[in-house]
Amino acid sequence: MNKEKYISNSTVRRTLLSALAILVILSVIVVYYAMLYSESRQKIIANGELSAMTSASQIDKYLLKGIETMKLACYTLDNMIRAGKTREEIYDFLVSQSAAVKNTTSASSTGVYGFIQGEYLDGTDWVPDSEYVPTDRPWYIDARANVGKVAVVDPYIDAQTNNVMITFSKTLCDVNSVAAMDFSVAPLQTIAEDIVTQGKSDMELVLDRKYQVIAHSDRSEMGKKYLSEEESFGHALVMKLRTSEGSYFSMRYNGAEYIVYTVTTSNGWICLSVADATRTFSQLRIILLFTVLAILLVLAVLLFILIRSGRKQKQFTQLSIHVVESLAAAIDAKDSYTNGHSGRVAEYAREISRRAGYPEKRQSEIY
Repeated sequence: MNKEKYISNSTVRRTLLSALAILVILSVIVVYYAMLYSESRQKIIANGELSAMTSASQIDKYLLKGIETMKLACYTLDNMIRAGKTREEIYDFLVSQSAAVKNTTSASSTGVYGFIQGEYLDGTDWVPDSEYVPTDRPWYIDARANVGKVAVVDPYIDAQTNNVMITFSKTLCDVNSVAAMDFSVAPLQTIAEDIVTQGKSDMELVLDRKYQVIAHSDRSEMGKKYLSEEESFGHALVMKLRTSEGSYFSMRYNGAEYIVYTVTTSNGWICLSVADATRTFSQLRIILLFTVLAILLVLAVLLFILIRSGRKQKQFTQLSIHVVESLAAAIDAKDSYTNGHSGRVAEYAREISRRAGYPEKRQSEIY
């Protein structure tokens, strides 16, 4: 009975050790997976940071070019106003300056115009209709709100060309006069498209301060107002952006996983580099799943072999005990005085070894 108990305990110990080995191996796998996941995530974030910063840097250069051009034109206009130049002289300057600006900006700008000394003057010879009120236009309002600085007006549909434009405007020395210059957003669109084409990002976009799309690697998204949209990827992106505190964030949409890195331009626009991490993370999960299954299968086979081996050992031991007991009984049966003597000696030997402090395995061997 004690021998059987020993074998049973031995099997239990082996089983526990096998279970412990499984836990250790699985723990190592999980830790390794976590490291791979973290490394992949950091790589995506680093690529997103590079793409967003590249986009923001190129946009800032484009904006700076417009700002410097606007400052130069306003410097001349201020001097003309102070010198008391006539309306015709100011208008001639606007015409000549518009031609120069159009040439130097590769037609990105249509020219210079403004509300100067109470009259709308346009160097591109565009004549507005009767409903056009210069002082109600964003370029005039923003310039008056930022006296002394060049205001960068968020994109709008240009009344002359019907194209999406951004405007640089600045108050002149008499405070009430404002000069302005439109610039096309097409170069910004090209920046976003090039970054995606080069494989640096899955999606690149630029939002203004009202979350309207200024540029997008997908041209069909141009001009959309994500904040007012519902049940769209753009709306989900903006809502996550507004609640995010860091420079990057993760989001899920329609079962896909995205990592978004953001960089703000000098005038408050937001460049977003969006990476679709679904495939990368799915592959990692598949690798983890198959690895765990393979390890469990191997360990299951080893455990089966171990248990089967333990059962065979138990059967062999029990058979040996039965043989020995049968031989002892046959010997003891020859004399009634010695009948049972061998069994009693074995029991005494086990008890003595137990009291002597021998382990159960040694006690069974002595028995």
